[in-house]
Amino acid sequence: MRTHSIPLFLTLLFSSAPALALNQPDGTPIPQGNGLQGEFMSRGEAINATADASTTPETFVPSCGLTFTVLQRNAGYQNSFGWYNVTGQPPTQADLHEFLACTDGVGTIKTLDIKNDPNYMGGEIGFYEGVANCASPGNYLYVFYSQAKYNPDGNQANPFIHLLIYNSTVTAKAFYFGWEDLISGGDNDFDDLTTFVTGITCSGGGGPCDTGKPGICKDGTLQCQNGALGCVQSSQPATEKCDGLDNDCNGATDDGDLCPVKEICDKGSCVPKCGGGEFVCNPDEICTPQGFCVEAACANITCPDGQTCKAGVCKGPCEGIMCPHGQVCRVGACVDPCGTITCDQNQVCVNGTCTDNCACSGCAAGQTCQPDGRCLVDACVGKTCNPGEFCDIDGACKDACTGAVCPAGQMCSQGACVDLPPTGSGGSGQGGSMGTFVGAGGFETGSGGAMGGMGGMGMGGAGGNQAAGGGTTGNSGSCGCSVVGAENASLGALFALSLAGAGASAAGLRRRRRGSK
Repeated sequence: MRTHSIPLFLTLLFSSAPALALNQPDGTPIPQGNGLQGEFMSRGEAINATADASTTPETFVPSCGLTFTVLQRNAGYQNSFGWYNVTGQPPTQADLHEFLACTDGVGTIKTLDIKNDPNYMGGEIGFYEGVANCASPGNYLYVFYSQAKYNPDGNQANPFIHLLIYNSTVTAKAFYFGWEDLISGGDNDFDDLTTFVTGITCSGGGGPCDTGKPGICKDGTLQCQNGALGCVQSSQPATEKCDGLDNDCNGATDDGDLCPVKEICDKGSCVPKCGGGEFVCNPDEICTPQGFCVEAACANITCPDGQTCKAGVCKGPCEGIMCPHGQVCRVGACVDPCGTITCDQNQVCVNGTCTDNCACSGCAAGQTCQPDGRCLVDACVGKTCNPGEFCDIDGACKDACTGAVCPAGQMCSQGACVDLPPTGSGGSGQGGSMGTFVGAGGFETGSGGAMGGMGGMGMGGAGGNQAAGGGTTGNSGSCGCSVVGAENASLGALFALSLAGAGASAAGLRRRRRGSK
């Protein structure tokens, strides 16, 4: 664990396994002695110096102000403490920025605004301990870094540890740093210089993580909560349905009675019964020995949990989906990535990640900090777009639905994926005393009526409208009958239209018979 990069640490940190004591490469358990444990106990911390010790995170994101308190100096050397920019390369002497001098004794408290320091390059920072006989920067005997690979005794597969980090259990967003200033560990007591640091935000937020829960509750995102990185659940339990997912997070996929009568949930789809009577499977399906139609290409395929088989290929619920601008796909639905996240005070959620308020963190070149704590490109400042649009980097309002591919059964409208309108069944007319004729098999979408219906000696019925799947609306009748908006339609024409509609209705019923057998 101590030799891995930050991304792997983030995965390991939140596993359910209990914390393990750390050892130096020679097998020495650390820390030795009672220096750190005694300090924690005196400060009311519920910290076990051995079990809770960590060498990570190695890098940090500074907030507006960092406060450092010197707690212990139990070394022969008078060590200094400072920071450096994380660049991917070992820090040079010029990038070692000291802020606790070797002469700053126990009880010293200093606040540093790294964000406004001209030496700060933006991004993450690391910390260092300068070992010296109270020498000035550049004359250190040794320098030990929070990134262990840069240590003078760290150029090996299992480098020696010189910094132990502890999350405070009393103060949010606070850490304890315990340094060891001797090459190859020395006495390994890690109380040569102990500091208490507040105002640091842990790095790595926004990445995927496993909550340890079953079903759709498994996936989460790493978020800084109270100064520590935690796995925040992305999806909440929902009603179970036949889709190849464990929607209610009870550990079982597609369990329960989820399909219509005489259908069964198979590989995430409700399939009808076959093998007898008038009903037969479609050409691309086969009838299983259990008597249900399944897609032939998927008959012998078993997909991993959370995937379904379509055309012989196992696919995840978000494959092929392109959500509208500003949304992400989770378990087959386009959602706001910040919808399930609650950030710490003075932080805001941006694209699913909790970040410092821009009033504290600042904005990149070409952006302006907004009152909501988020950065906005200069070209969009003061610009208002219509609903369903967003302001692009060039300052133009663009349709958020452009390029979107919504989940099955949905369409993109006003910048969001919404359910397609029902096809409807149209309206039947209110008949008069001579009888009622119901239009069916509409001329537009659905199976709605082409006519409003016919009244004999009474009032003509009101038909469905085209948007709901019906035809046009019939006008009221008098002694004669009005249909399809015509006031003087002949009775023969009315009969012809009604019979044609009835024929279409019958055809529709035959098409639907599959699901009811």
